[in-house]
Amino acid sequence: MVPHNDGDNRTQLRLLESWLPLVQAENSEQHWELTAEQIETLIVMAAPALRAATNRLTARAILWYHRRHMRQESL
Repeated sequence: MVPHNDGDNRTQLRLLESWLPLVQAENSEQHWELTAEQIETLIVMAAPALRAATNRLTARAILWYHRRHMRQESL
């Protein structure tokens, strides 16, 4: 495993801070009942696709897709 440097940590923190409000809203509205750790995992997992999202609807669809993938993996 490659250790994270401060730049990586700041980048990840910015990523989480950027998408956290939307993921929390979806978590509540869709009754996903994700834990804080699961929310973080979802954001990190979806990050490459979210970078290409040009609007909120696209971002939501990306999150739903990755949430479904997470759910299938846990079954």
